[in-house]
Amino acid sequence: MPVIVFLDQQNGHLKKSAQEAAAYAGAVATSLNTHAEAIVTGTVQDDLAAFGKFGIKKVHTIDAGAAMHDAETLCSLIAAATESTGADVIIFSNNSTARAVAPRLSVRLKAGLVTGAVALP
Repeated sequence: MPVIVFLDQQNGHLKKSAQEAAAYAGAVATSLNTHAEAIVTGTVQDDLAAFGKFGIKKVHTIDAGAAMHDAETLCSLIAAATESTGADVIIFSNNSTARAVAPRLSVRLKAGLVTGAVALP
């Protein structure tokens, strides 16, 4: 089962925090003897293949449309993508999107939630 990381984007470009989250996801995946995959919403103009250097093996693109900024809809879309991969670890950057979506996702998936992690366990 892969480790999933949500890559935040704005105006078609991934935020800098997406690289940090991807690197963390890759390290967690390595420690769990699995691989990391990413979820991104909308159209991204950046080179997603470059995230392979962080250990990301596959990127799932979700067409969220206008709902990209609606926490409940985004939670539903990420939950569906996560369930389809069988992932049991999901990583977000520590930002407003994560603060809105991660707790909802935790409840929906009946999973634990750790916030503000700054080091590998």
